[in-house]
Amino acid sequence: MTAIKRKFLMPALVSALTVAGTASCATGGADHVAAGTAEKEAPAAAKQATAPADPFAGLTAARIAGEAVTATKGAPSLRLTAEGTEDGRRVKVDFSLDRSGTCTGGLRRDDSEAEFAVVKGVTYVKGDDEFWRSISSGANDVNAVNDENDENGPIEQSGRTDQNADTAVADELVQLLKGKWLKIPAGAGASARALGGACDLDAMLDGVHVADAKGATRGAAAEVEGRKAATLVKRETDGTRTTYVAAEGEPYLLKAVSEGGQAPGTVLLTDFGVPVKVAVPPGAETVDLRDVRQSASRTSGL
Repeated sequence: MTAIKRKFLMPALVSALTVAGTASCATGGADHVAAGTAEKEAPAAAKQATAPADPFAGLTAARIAGEAVTATKGAPSLRLTAEGTEDGRRVKVDFSLDRSGTCTGGLRRDDSEAEFAVVKGVTYVKGDDEFWRSISSGANDVNAVNDENDENGPIEQSGRTDQNADTAVADELVQLLKGKWLKIPAGAGASARALGGACDLDAMLDGVHVADAKGATRGAAAEVEGRKAATLVKRETDGTRTTYVAAEGEPYLLKAVSEGGQAPGTVLLTDFGVPVKVAVPPGAETVDLRDVRQSASRTSGL
């Protein structure tokens, strides 16, 4: 798990996106539930008659969630905004991505923020001082985004584990990347490691499920951004989780809200099918990953 994934992106995404998963055993959960005795669908004629009013008439919450995850995985592109709580601090994420891996967005926490972009497999990350200090904390976490194809291999540790050494590496990283974009070459899943899989729609949605679909029920009809939606509600001892599924057009996941518990949050999915436009940072404003690694090596005393 990369430092960026661990500290910033995934707490906001997974905790909120898991809302949808509470109603689905897996992305293939719809077929599983349909085959079981719990699935009680209305006759085909009745479903056809009620389709204009409720396209999900007669379907269980688990079946609806399964169809929603499948449809969302098939979207050519989308925008995801998320807001949640991590360690008592607010976390906000906003990014757009498409099936080809093109991705752009940003993330913000109370004390730091960063922007990122992925174009043709090349990943660019730009953060403020606190962001890079967090990334460099510990044992030179810049290795978390190391390019496995780099002939020089990963940065070796100098054996110095004292706080002064860590601070020196952090200071060097902050100065090197101040106002700059870190450029991570394509290949070997570099963007996935750097951004915690946030720009991989399939990988992100693969985590949107849990082992138990019991307890999820249909809620009241609603609207999300002016679009009619069905709601799926899961009430647990630590709070309530509500998933909103488009009730017109493709049954996309539109919204997920987690109230109460250790990680309350909200995820909003919009701009389905809208082309993702990414501006590649000018070369003068980028610093290659290899240069960062070499600088960290010198600072750590190699």
